[in-house]
Amino acid sequence: MSLGMGGFGGVPSAHTDVLSASPEDVPSKLRLVEEIKSRGRACVGCKNYPDAASLYTKGIEVLSSITDGDSAKKEAAILYSNRSLVLLQMGKVSEALESADSACENDPTYVKAHWRRGQACNALGHTADALASFERALSLEPANKALKREIEAAKAKKVHEEKLMAAAKEAKEAEAEAEIAEPPKLVAPAKKEAVKANTTKPTSSAKSSNKNSVKEDEDTDMFTSSDHVRGYKIRSDGKKTSFFDREISEESKQLIGDIAPKRIDPNAPTEDNAPKPLPVTEGTSAWNKAGTWEERDVTSWAKETLEAALLTSEYILPEGSPSPGARATVSKVSKFEGHTSYATVRGKKRYIYEFAFTLDWVLTLGDDHTKTCHGKVTFPDVDGTVELGDGYDIVDYHVDGSSPAGTGPLLERFVRDGGLRESIHNKIDDWVRLLRATY
Repeated sequence: MSLGMGGFGGVPSAHTDVLSASPEDVPSKLRLVEEIKSRGRACVGCKNYPDAASLYTKGIEVLSSITDGDSAKKEAAILYSNRSLVLLQMGKVSEALESADSACENDPTYVKAHWRRGQACNALGHTADALASFERALSLEPANKALKREIEAAKAKKVHEEKLMAAAKEAKEAEAEAEIAEPPKLVAPAKKEAVKANTTKPTSSAKSSNKNSVKEDEDTDMFTSSDHVRGYKIRSDGKKTSFFDREISEESKQLIGDIAPKRIDPNAPTEDNAPKPLPVTEGTSAWNKAGTWEERDVTSWAKETLEAALLTSEYILPEGSPSPGARATVSKVSKFEGHTSYATVRGKKRYIYEFAFTLDWVLTLGDDHTKTCHGKVTFPDVDGTVELGDGYDIVDYHVDGSSPAGTGPLLERFVRDGGLRESIHNKIDDWVRLLRATY
């Protein structure tokens, strides 16, 4: 997939500096990929999908030159998945499916890769394939509510399509049976009536009369009020005119008013028609009076408030569970990377954020609270493409070896798939609402 003239599909791009960059060493390539991901997020947030596609394509090309095994493949899977999203938004459905397939090949455990593949298959009308992809994604992340809704919708669509196909098949069979039962009747051709030739030679006066009659008939056919085929029409005053001539009604003339040219009197007093400066909205640049684009970085505030929110996540196991009263909490936030900004585009605000972080969690067991389980879990994609309430992907779920034996199923149920994880999702959603309310 070529970048063309610095942009996707041959369209010039504002990101030529990174699209034309050619780093040599691995660290420089990875820094370029991070810059590309950052700009791609901003483009998606502003719905500038062609530039986003160009950036993700460049990132894929850079990663393909890195032979660092699984790490580069996982990064490539994210970029392929993101490119599938923007291509789908651009209406390039087949190419979106190709990118989703590549994402699945690079990282078969990446939930969003299968999700994007299902969305592309759905857009192509391949409902069965879409359903299979959604179910594969759900098997990797069983607690994802958005995927469950996708599966329900795909199943309903599949049932509807099967009903339509069955109805069409029955109609075709019924039509075939009707044709067999009642063969079509043959219609005899109509007999031509003999026309008796007129052997009487017309007189010259009759010829002249006939010619005039034919000419009058032709004029009538050419210039009737309802016949516009020849490009003429009849005005309200009875005159013939071109079909493209527009007749203005009296009411329209009154609305237009007097448009005749008028002499300018140099001695007449003039009004103050000088252009007034546009008001500058608080928080925007003075030069950006039109309000076309204004972006402000609030990453420092975002990291501080999001980390504080994550550290308040907790879940207490209910009565009837294997360990009633056990308490799961987040003890530490590490490897916290990402950025947040908001842009004012023609008076409307758009929020651009993407974070990745690892959480250390603790589950305290028993009435005496002496037994504890420890572990880590990583959230790789906390960004604006996720709808509130849909939940967030996790990777690298890990349980420390010092945790008591036999607690694996309990931890999977109340830490990995639900319980504490749902609490973390809610804290992230509350933080997004805080971001929108604060800026």
